Formats: sequence, structure tokens, C-alpha cells
Amino acid sequence: MIKFFRKIRYDLMEKKKTGKYLKYAIGEIILVVIGILIALQLNNYNESLNQSNQELKALNNLKLDFKYNESELNKSIIELKEINNACFTILNQTGNKHEETFDIDSLLQFTPSVPQYFPQNGFLMDLMNSGNLGIIKNDKLRYKLSSWLPALETLKNRENLTSKFDDILIIYIIKNGSWLNSDEKSSDKEINALKFPKSGFEINNNDLLQNIEFENLIENQIVYKSQLLDNQIVCLELIREIIMLLESETNE
Repeated sequence: MIKFFRKIRYDLMEKKKTGKYLKYAIGEIILVVIGILIALQLNNYNESLNQSNQELKALNNLKLDFKYNESELNKSIIELKEINNACFTILNQTGNKHEETFDIDSLLQFTPSVPQYFPQNGFLMDLMNSGNLGIIKNDKLRYKLSSWLPALETLKNRENLTSKFDDILIIYIIKNGSWLNSDEKSSDKEINALKFPKSGFEINNNDLLQNIEFENLIENQIVYKSQLLDNQIVCLELIREIIMLLESETNE
């Protein structure tokens, strides 16, 4: 093709048809420019298609992570509500409210505990660490994803603070009650598998219900676990917003 155009130019020059040569040269330049523009468009199209494929893959991977995160956080919320209910049950038996038929042992070890939440953030961290979060075109989704790690950090800080108050209650029970008595009534398979012996001391954990310090510690458990529950619910709402946006993007 190049030889063909070159021959035409030589013929025009030899025949001294300068005007036609100039017109031809201009036309050839225009064709070259058009060819370059078409090549650039094709290159841009291929890059755009590649980026769209990368974005779709990232969105699907993120959706897997956040659906897992939603499931795990739901489990933590359910467990935390059960712990709070156990605390309220104990609180309704303190002092002169105590009923002789009530047995605190089955609830006691369940009370000073915090469900630990361990989300999966591998795909999100990869995008953020590589600077590729920008491949996600949806501005709202990108903003929500950027908000997830700070929200999770707030949640983990609240978990740690709540755990500190658990430690205070555990130490109090160590000094004033019997964990062996509580273990005997435990429904936890791992604890039962240890096959602890009975306590060698004549002690009744129901006596804890007559101590105002114990009542205050249980009340504090409810306060701090309720605050943790509030943080969990905030995170759960954010996860659901992210999943909704991810599904909207991947279903288009």
C-alpha cells in the first residue's frame, strides 16, 4: 500500500502536476491523521474495556467479602443481645428481688464476654494499597468503601473498651465467687470437655446477688455492651449500603 501511494506521488511529480500533487499530499495526510485517530480510539476502547473488566472483578470480589462481613456481624449482634439479656436477668435478681429458685451459675460465665468480630477486608485493602480504588466509577460506592475501615476501627476500639470492663467483673468473681461452680452448669461444649472437678469450697454464687458492688458491675456490663451494640448496628447498616451499591453496579 505504501509503495502504491509512493508511485502515485512520483508519477504526479514527473508529470509536473504540482496542484494535483499538493491535493493528493493533503489527502494522504488527512488519511494518515484519520488512521491515527482510529487507532487511538481503538486503543482507548480496549483500555476502557480492560478497566471495566477489572472494575467488575473488583466489585464481585468486594461483594463476597462484605456479604461475609454482614453474616459475621449479624452473629456478633445476636450473641451480644443474648449476653445483655443474661445481664438483665441477673440484675432482676439482685438484693431483695432474689428468688430462691433462681440459679446464677448457668449465666455467670456467659456475662463477662465480648463477641469478637473479624471481618474480611482483603480485596478492599488490595485496592486501597495499590491505589486502584479509583477504578470504581460510582462515587457514592467509593465513598462508602472509604468509610468502612474508619467505622471498623471505631467498632474495634469499643470492643477493646468493653473487654476491659469484662476483666473487672472476671477479677471480682475470682475473688468473691466460684468459677468451678459456674463451669459445672455451663452449656459450652469446650468447657464441658475439660471435665473440671467440683469446687473444694462451700460457696454459693447466688450470694453475689446480695452485693451492691456486683450489681453495679452487672449494670456497667449492660451499659458498655449496649454502646458496643450501637456501634455494631452502625457498621451493619454501612455494610448493607455497600452491598446494595455493589449489587446495583454488578447487575447493570
